[in-house]
Amino acid sequence: MTAAVAKARGFAPRLLVLSRTELERAAAGNPFPEADDHPQSVHLFFLAEPATAADLNAMNALKAASERFVLKGRVLYLHTPDGFGSSKLAARAERLLGVDATARNWRTVTTLVEMARQ
Repeated sequence: MTAAVAKARGFAPRLLVLSRTELERAAAGNPFPEADDHPQSVHLFFLAEPATAADLNAMNALKAASERFVLKGRVLYLHTPDGFGSSKLAARAERLLGVDATARNWRTVTTLVEMARQ
């Protein structure tokens, strides 16, 4: 896909395409049950590949006391009850994971799952 966009538009964007199964599996694996009540506080970072060199020590040191995260395969689940925009961990997660990633909040993830099922 990247090559097709580069040929047609003259630039090569970073793309991450998930299958319906991958999206459903990521949603089902959410370790934070409060996501349904506070969907803006839970974000899923979808990783281009497994983060085998993730700096988990730095991530733990950087996160706020109220924040929690779980790395499962190609998904980082991040709970930021005090706000994603003010989270130092959210801002640096991709760099600390060492792989390309894209983040979506829980509301968007569940909407995408429903759209994929149609």
